[in-house]
Amino acid sequence: MAVASKNTKISANTVYGSLAYDYGRADTYREKAARPVERQVIIPAPPSIRERAAAAVKVKTQQHVAPTAIIGYVCAAILVIFSLMAKIQLTEITDSSAQLETQLTDLNVAQNRLLINYEKAFNLTEIEEYATTQLGMQRPRDEQVFYLESTVPNKAVIITETGSDSGFGDRVFDFLASISEYFK
Repeated sequence: MAVASKNTKISANTVYGSLAYDYGRADTYREKAARPVERQVIIPAPPSIRERAAAAVKVKTQQHVAPTAIIGYVCAAILVIFSLMAKIQLTEITDSSAQLETQLTDLNVAQNRLLINYEKAFNLTEIEEYATTQLGMQRPRDEQVFYLESTVPNKAVIITETGSDSGFGDRVFDFLASISEYFK
């Protein structure tokens, strides 16, 4: 497969490479330079392909689930259950809210009817007529009406017990009790 090449020996002392040429033999060098360079071309042989019969191997398949995956599945299942329970509670609350709203509208209608009946029942002109005709009452005259005016301003007096000496704990308790009255 290799190409045959001419192996002519130019001289015994011929050196190729990075060393300087011997110029005493320049004619040999010129002959060599004038000739075309023959390169040896090496073509590699194609690789031999051998077919082998594959041995029958029985493979055992093992399935393995990671423990973290199991924990993740359990957590996901718990979250799904909690979300379903929350959804059930939400629908129950929504249903009860709708029922209470309808009951509220019914009660508002009933309140308006009762208010109208109450206003009809207490007509001031009818009450005055009943009082004067049936009961014999009379309107007061101007000389019977007295207006009281006081020049002294009203004031409130807080009476404290002088006999009981309250301690620091009682005062703190009273202070907290007075503050808690605002939040009731």
